[in-house]
Amino acid sequence: MAEPAAAPQIAALLLNWRRADLTLRCLHDLLAVAAPALRVVVLDNGSGAEEVAALQRGVAAAAAHGPHAVELVALPANLGFTGGMNEGIRRAHAAGQTYALVLNNDLRLPPDFLAPLVATLANDPQVAAVGPTVLHPDGTVWAQGGERRFAPNGIVLRGHGKAPAPTTAGPAAVDFLPCACALFRTADLVAIGGFDDAYFMYWEDVDLCERLRARGGRIVWLPWVRIEHAAGQSAGGERSPARKFLMACNAVRSLRAHGSPCAWLAWFVCDVLGWPLALLQGPRGAWAKLCGTLAGLRGHRAGATDVARWHAT
Repeated sequence: MAEPAAAPQIAALLLNWRRADLTLRCLHDLLAVAAPALRVVVLDNGSGAEEVAALQRGVAAAAAHGPHAVELVALPANLGFTGGMNEGIRRAHAAGQTYALVLNNDLRLPPDFLAPLVATLANDPQVAAVGPTVLHPDGTVWAQGGERRFAPNGIVLRGHGKAPAPTTAGPAAVDFLPCACALFRTADLVAIGGFDDAYFMYWEDVDLCERLRARGGRIVWLPWVRIEHAAGQSAGGERSPARKFLMACNAVRSLRAHGSPCAWLAWFVCDVLGWPLALLQGPRGAWAKLCGTLAGLRGHRAGATDVARWHAT
């Protein structure tokens, strides 16, 4: 008699906002992961009836023919990356799943990407989060983890725009992992209260990793695991006004929570004094960045109204 299949210990949290095509493509990649067993939770962030119907059809087909459990959660409004993922974390915790895999929907995932991430957490209790090399579609690096540095926004994505590090390098401890793709212990996320909803989207991953590190956890990048990411789709692209506003606003929030004197100086030099240089990339983006900076200084809490406003700008 065959042994019953093991219950999934990993919840893959896949967030959708008005891009069912990308979400279902990423879901297809997840279903090709041979092991370990997954429970894929597709979370729609208030995209509307037509979008939800498309997801329902795709999820139903995946659940009928795929090797992993799949469910769709239609949220009533746009709760941002933070609110959507926090709902997924709550569900993973309630289901007793050990690990939570946080994913953007604009990823391409090879079938063997997940097992090394799980093995890292399983074999080293000091590691609180682990992530892969994330590549642009052209093969250059989007991120090999991230670090705080004297630079615009006070952070950099390691290796950005360069050739990827050899797969024989590392692993390496980093300051944070962009949560386009990162694996956590569910219990650790619950213990720190999940993502801070005040960020809505952008900088929430920096803040989360800061809080995990404050508890003694290490944040680790694995160079031999590579995935592909078409960055910035949720806010209309990496130079969109919505992204510029949210990045600038949340940079100030993060500084207030975790900023050192050096980090504040970097922000003042690069983002305040250096603001005129933003005009070289376009006046709309520069104006959005200025408005975001001023909003952050006023203590503004980012939300769906900001996305709607700056998408329309």
